[in-house]
Amino acid sequence: MRDDAPQSPRASEMGQQQQLSDIKEIRKLVVQSLNVANALDISLRALNTKVNQKDKSELNKSFFLLVMLGVVVVLSFFFYFRAEVTHFKEKLGTAAKQNEYLQKDIKELKERLATSENTDIKAFNLYLAFKEGDPDQAIKKYAEFNLSALSRLERFVIETEVNLIKQKAAINKYEEGVTLFNRKSYLAAVERFEESLKISGVGKHVPSLFYYTSTAYYRANEIEKAAIAFERFLFVNTEKGLTKDKAELLLGVCYERMKQYERAINFYQQVLKDNKYSRFGPTIRDRMRNLQKKIDKQKNMDDKRAS
Repeated sequence: MRDDAPQSPRASEMGQQQQLSDIKEIRKLVVQSLNVANALDISLRALNTKVNQKDKSELNKSFFLLVMLGVVVVLSFFFYFRAEVTHFKEKLGTAAKQNEYLQKDIKELKERLATSENTDIKAFNLYLAFKEGDPDQAIKKYAEFNLSALSRLERFVIETEVNLIKQKAAINKYEEGVTLFNRKSYLAAVERFEESLKISGVGKHVPSLFYYTSTAYYRANEIEKAAIAFERFLFVNTEKGLTKDKAELLLGVCYERMKQYERAINFYQQVLKDNKYSRFGPTIRDRMRNLQKKIDKQKNMDDKRAS
């Protein structure tokens, strides 16, 4: 019998069934493989998700720790530099105070040195001003001169000389004022008298100066200033005479012109009491009577108005 002989129909049918069974088995294996692959893929995805979440959490923790470390470092540097700046400011302030004290010491030393060096020169210039008869220059140099650098005797000599020069300059101003007074330039004369007093307020001419000042104001019709000046003259002048008598009379007249009648009467009464032999006694009594009449008349008018 040959091998290539045709098979029987039964054998062919059995072969087909066997093939179908194998195909089903293969399909089943393929389906199972696919299911396993899907399950594995799902597991891998879940694992990957868990790993990613864990990595993010770790990354967040690391980032937070890094930020905290940076903040700590920045704050450390900030407080360090702040402390250094404060310390530097304190050192700078101390150095500035020390420099200020040193500047003061240097200035004082320079002043002492200049004073010690210039004392002889200033004294010589002051002496020349005295001798050359320049009172304004002498008084100016005297004000700038450091008398403490001289001995007591030298100070006494210079002060005596300066007082003499001041009196001489004051008298010159006084004489200029008298000249202007005689020319009837009364207010200009008052200016000279005031300049004289500023230079020196002592000397035999001072009472006369006050009298001229008072009379100049009176003649210039400056009654209030004249009254003040006459009061000052009577306070300074202690010698009785024609000038004092005139001043007392004119002061009373000033009170009258200022319409201070009662004050004028009281002043006149005191004058007659203290100066019984006043040359203007009769005139003062007449003025008192006239003032009393004015006061009585004014009272009568007031009474009539009141009634």
